[in-house]
Amino acid sequence: MNRFQSSRSLTPLYCLHQAVYFFAMAGVGAFAVTYLLGHDFRTAQIGVMLATTNILSCILQPMIGSYVDRTSISLLQRLIPGFLIAAFAALASIELFPLTKPVIGLLYILGHLSFSITIPLFNPLCAHYAQRGYRINYGAGSGTGSLSFSFASLGFGYIIAHLGASAMIWVVLLCLALQLILVQFYPKLLPDGQESRTTSRQADSLSMAAFARRYRLFMVTMAGVVCLAACHAMAENYLIQIFSRIGGGSEHVGVALFLACVTAAPFILFFERIQRRTGVVILMRLSGLFYIAKALLLIFAPSIASVYLIELLQTVTYGFLYPSLYYLVAGRIQPQDMAKGQTIASATFTLGMALGSSLGGAAIERLGLSAMLVIAACIALAGTILVNAAVSKADVPA
Repeated sequence: MNRFQSSRSLTPLYCLHQAVYFFAMAGVGAFAVTYLLGHDFRTAQIGVMLATTNILSCILQPMIGSYVDRTSISLLQRLIPGFLIAAFAALASIELFPLTKPVIGLLYILGHLSFSITIPLFNPLCAHYAQRGYRINYGAGSGTGSLSFSFASLGFGYIIAHLGASAMIWVVLLCLALQLILVQFYPKLLPDGQESRTTSRQADSLSMAAFARRYRLFMVTMAGVVCLAACHAMAENYLIQIFSRIGGGSEHVGVALFLACVTAAPFILFFERIQRRTGVVILMRLSGLFYIAKALLLIFAPSIASVYLIELLQTVTYGFLYPSLYYLVAGRIQPQDMAKGQTIASATFTLGMALGSSLGGAAIERLGLSAMLVIAACIALAGTILVNAAVSKADVPA
């Protein structure tokens, strides 16, 4: 069908796909506050908008995954371009038309949501391609995406400073158009009458409630991941407060995030090879321990340089945890429930980030920064206990 299919390797295309996605996500996600402040939104309003986006993402991903499992995995190859077109239309409308502030807010939520769920929805496709014999290195794609995000963060900071936030959105729109082109190069699913061979498996696909009962240990592990993701958000999203306490500012936040992403990227890039030797169980357990250590170390960080050093732990926190989710689902969930499993794993991490962001802000306001970091460490401890209790055991088929 194309040169990627004929060589049965989708990794080069997937790496480019991830790079473009995370480059755009650095703009529409990481610089959302900057962009929306320029449209006269208050900080509290922006917080509600971002929380709404995350909550809707957590709801939509498993719902779509469940529907795909009951119909056809090929449906995702129509849904993903549809979401990209919706995101492009929503964000472009903000720039092209004179709109009221409520309409701008709704369009930004729609654009951010539609774009952000495309990669989580692509994870089941990755697993499906791998089952059909295509070589697709998830770790290489994620590592490339992490590098792209880190450099995009620096680049967008420069663009906004010199050309304004609207220029940043036009770069995002260019990335959306490029991503829409890239998804057309993936092999089309279920050719040569293979639909009939998957129909029986789809008929056995579980409902969401039945999935939770069938994969109890997996769901306990996901509960632990919610806690670890919450700790991640509480430490990373409030770096500005951490730096302000020791005499730093927003420029130091940018450097810290850049260092975190760059140092984690090489590990994630070769994650597939590493997890084959260690297994995702060990990596997920270690991730929880390092999240606890990171939160505690941030409490006592005496200088800007010390925070930079602590941010290097991103490799053994996020770098161990997030890529493991894909391989955990691929190894533990039955093919007929793969779309549900992958979208639940992605939604779980998103839910944890949303809870951590909300809880972190409230804790700082009422109890102070140090108390918030202690709470983050306690939440990470709870998550580590849950992960350790369940991740090493596979659910026995009913």
